[in-house]
Amino acid sequence: MQKNVLIIGASGLIGSELVQLLLRDDKIKTVKVFVRKSLAITDQKIREILVDFEHLEDFKHEFQGDALFCCIGTTRKKTPDLAAYKAVDYGIVLTAANLARSNHVPQVHLVSAIGAAVSSKIFYNRLKGEIEKDVLKLDFPTIVIYQPAMLIGKRNESRPAEFIAQKLMPFFDVFLLGKAQKYHSIEAKKVAESMLDNLHKPKEGATVLKYQKMINAITASSIE
Repeated sequence: MQKNVLIIGASGLIGSELVQLLLRDDKIKTVKVFVRKSLAITDQKIREILVDFEHLEDFKHEFQGDALFCCIGTTRKKTPDLAAYKAVDYGIVLTAANLARSNHVPQVHLVSAIGAAVSSKIFYNRLKGEIEKDVLKLDFPTIVIYQPAMLIGKRNESRPAEFIAQKLMPFFDVFLLGKAQKYHSIEAKKVAESMLDNLHKPKEGATVLKYQKMINAITASSIE
């Protein structure tokens, strides 16, 4: 049976890759994206819901489908105010997850980050840990949390420091072995591929995927 999926953060690095994968997948019937402005994608599968994310609750009836993908996020440069930053990375995600859960959506896929922990002294990591904790409390039948480190890919916006880091990271990746491998950089497309794979092979309960597990799942699927 074809699936109907929901995405917040469809214009971001991972979200945009995921949208393209979903549109090319014959097992997907509709891709509903919640966006501030149109993605300008012409495809019969896609359905754009133009929203004010501060009033996402007004769109509760639209949060119906087989899975919710949460790929949304901001940066301190774009959103320097910590309260506003939390409203995006935490508030929007938790609201969307609550709306999906209230409509009995069975799966939620959450993009988090390596190092996410409520006990972290780093604001970003602590915030990611908090959203993981609170989404887990919603008790979806299937919850998959993705914890990538440095993301590799081309963004629509200028991030000079990140661009330089992307160029340098592959040289350091070769030294990241064993437990340190979780800090290995990963292409945004690979994270999206892992999300698609887990959509079609849902496991009951909560699963947390770091670099190696994401790569292993993709490799296994390509062999099948």
